[in-house]
Amino acid sequence: MKFTHSLISAAVGLALMQGAAAIDLSNSDQRFLREAGESGLLEMQASELAAQKAEHPEIKRYAEMMIEDHSAVDKELKALAASKGFQLPVELEGGKLRLMENLRQLEGAGFDEEYADEVAVDAHEDAVELFEDVAEDADDADIKAFAAKHLPTLQNHLDMGRKLKERVDDTARGARVPPAAAPVGPSGAPIVPGTGP
Repeated sequence: MKFTHSLISAAVGLALMQGAAAIDLSNSDQRFLREAGESGLLEMQASELAAQKAEHPEIKRYAEMMIEDHSAVDKELKALAASKGFQLPVELEGGKLRLMENLRQLEGAGFDEEYADEVAVDAHEDAVELFEDVAEDADDADIKAFAAKHLPTLQNHLDMGRKLKERVDDTARGARVPPAAAPVGPSGAPIVPGTGP
């Protein structure tokens, strides 16, 4: 009985220590961990979807790179959060959840445009801004180092995302260009190839 009581006391003590560690983090550092976790969830879920449904081959390539890169960052973020006694979000909420629901309903070029615009560009703009602020101003040295380490990769993802959006937009515009009007003769009647003016 004493042994069981000791185990329970040790478990409670460990839980309290982890809670204390999270409480020791400033509000801004806790917000960073939460928002970085949400951002990573969005990138992973949206990119897994894009790898399956995107039509544009460059969207598929970009999405596969996102899955690989964000998987590595996610492991580090989870280890960092655990070391601080902080519980990362496990599901999307609010605007990020609505974006994923919208992506699931889209197909073809509509999906490609939405992914390029909302995930490759907008979500990365938000992530870069978040990581820049924390790399400069975080109170916790480990969190500051984590943000500084991964900021260049996120900036690269954003640069690539902007180029990707341009190519997807160009493709979409090309698909919507109306066919050239048939040439007309002096009478205003269309000229049919092979029949002469």
